[in-house]
Amino acid sequence: MVFTRPSSIPFPTTWRKFSTSKGALRIQDLTEDLHEAAIDLLTKYFMRDEPPCKYIGIQNYPSAVKELQNLWRTPLKENLSLVCVEDDDDQPPRIVGVNVLTVVCKEDKEEAFQTDDKIWAQLFGAVELVSKSVDVFQRYQVDKYLTAYG
Repeated sequence: MVFTRPSSIPFPTTWRKFSTSKGALRIQDLTEDLHEAAIDLLTKYFMRDEPPCKYIGIQNYPSAVKELQNLWRTPLKENLSLVCVEDDDDQPPRIVGVNVLTVVCKEDKEEAFQTDDKIWAQLFGAVELVSKSVDVFQRYQVDKYLTAYG
């Protein structure tokens, strides 16, 4: 069973508004018009700063960069991901943070990881090894859980 966002939860939703020393921000659902801006932000900052990406130097390998961007694009279509944007209705939203979210269900069919890209295999293989080190469903006695890809 692939999880779908319940129809009882309006989309898009603004989840929270708050102020910082640099201005007002809001956390909202990531809408389709912001998908590529979100991918751009993740490419620029997540790939540079996230420890495994930084260690491997993924930004130096265009084909691995493309693989990771494609990994993000898939869950964005599920309408579960969030963005933090500057809260200025007079301007187009400027993204300052992204969380790419998906729900994993116990009944989901697991697809074998396959790639010809050695750098992507190294990165994703390490992440997959860690994620498979514990059975989240059994450990927490749940049939689904929320997870993030950046």
